[in-house]
Amino acid sequence: MKRKSCCWVLMCAGLLGCQANEDSLADYIEQVTLQARKEIVPRQPVVPFEAFLYVNTKAREPFELPREAVTQNQPKAKKDCWQPMPRKQKDPLESYALSQLKFKGVMSNGKSTSALIQTPEGKLESIAKGQYIGINHGKVSEVNKQYLLIKETLPDGLGCWNQRSIKLALK
Repeated sequence: MKRKSCCWVLMCAGLLGCQANEDSLADYIEQVTLQARKEIVPRQPVVPFEAFLYVNTKAREPFELPREAVTQNQPKAKKDCWQPMPRKQKDPLESYALSQLKFKGVMSNGKSTSALIQTPEGKLESIAKGQYIGINHGKVSEVNKQYLLIKETLPDGLGCWNQRSIKLALK
């Protein structure tokens, strides 16, 4: 009983504490409207666009560097540097970039080990040590269970060639 009366007393006290704001909403909106600043910033005048008609003449194209600048920026080609031996025959996997190929497995007959490579079309190709792979004249130098070691031959842009080793990991 005591709890019920205590709850009633607390609820009544809470309700007495709530008093509605009896100010007029219309008066408040009018007061805020009067206090608001109304400044209009004038716009900048619009400058009319004038199109320029380009007529091709014997002069250079507008987005090309002058010939003097192009020849000064070109590094000099080296004459005595390493060149790879030219090859005519292409292996089937030489038409794909290494990033497109996936190393899927290893096969061995006891004497030699070859790798299974998946092409972007999903076709599996077998490749062994000494065969070529990739568009950068890559030659397989090692086949093992974890990776395929490939020596790529890349042009340096000056007429010479550099070699680098790439590992194609088993996926």
